[in-house]
Amino acid sequence: MSNVELIFKPVRFLARLAAVAVAAAVALPGGASADPVSPAGWTAGIALGAPLPEGVYFINTATYFERSSRFAAPTIDAGVNIPVVAWSTPVTILGGRLEILGIFPELTVSVNPNSPTSAAWRDFYNPAGLVGLAWDLGGGWGFANYVGAFAPVNTTLGNTLNLGGNYWTFLELATVAYNRDTWSATANFTYSSSGSDRATGVSIQPDTAQIDFSVSKHFNKWEVGLVGYGSTDLGSPSPFRTAGGLYGNKQSQFALGGLVGYNFGPVITQFYLTRDVAEHNYSGYDTRFWTRLIIPVWSPEAPAPRRPLITK
Repeated sequence: MSNVELIFKPVRFLARLAAVAVAAAVALPGGASADPVSPAGWTAGIALGAPLPEGVYFINTATYFERSSRFAAPTIDAGVNIPVVAWSTPVTILGGRLEILGIFPELTVSVNPNSPTSAAWRDFYNPAGLVGLAWDLGGGWGFANYVGAFAPVNTTLGNTLNLGGNYWTFLELATVAYNRDTWSATANFTYSSSGSDRATGVSIQPDTAQIDFSVSKHFNKWEVGLVGYGSTDLGSPSPFRTAGGLYGNKQSQFALGGLVGYNFGPVITQFYLTRDVAEHNYSGYDTRFWTRLIIPVWSPEAPAPRRPLITK
């Protein structure tokens, strides 16, 4: 099994999708809901804690979800596509591999689809850049820590619905991975802190924390496993924020699901389905279907063997 397979077989980037904001914006007058720009669950199954072999990788994670309606809120369908370019550099610092991640997401939201009151939006989401060090600790264990930021976006989704937004968000991602024999496990912990809106000076988004995790078993080129995620607000949201019609209330959720993947070599695909088993101050329970495509784009050529200085 290659190093790339060990790293990517488990099933790196965006706590919660903010589609409840759309429900609030449509159902109620006044402010919409702001949620973290790092949707919970999007790193589940990626062993970010294991250092990548030197090279460039393309990782595309996409999710489609439905939220069951409560509080007479509208029906919501939404999707997020999260392309990531990962560069594992030849540089090592304190024994850790220097890695750089670029994230360029886009978001689609539909309210009351297939009805006379339907509405839909599609736009770019907050892009991000992260830099981190990843260590091979031995025995199949790895650890990494990334820091970076999501850049502001001046879009309809951000300005009107507060899905993403015109503000900077600091992000720290600490991650642990285990890959040995036919077992893999990952736990990715994220802390995010957002600044004020650059146009209004109003701070809507509270600090948030989330965890994405997975445990999987490999059978030749197949893998099956358990995935899950949890997210919570760490502070009190702004009164301008709504949560399923509840103004200024903290939100949290916890979801579980299953994963299946297949390694085509070198391309790897993964699919997983999650469902909220607990939620607080949302307008309903999320059911999310995830897909992931992993493609090694470039790796350094192996050095050519040296010719002997003296030949017979």
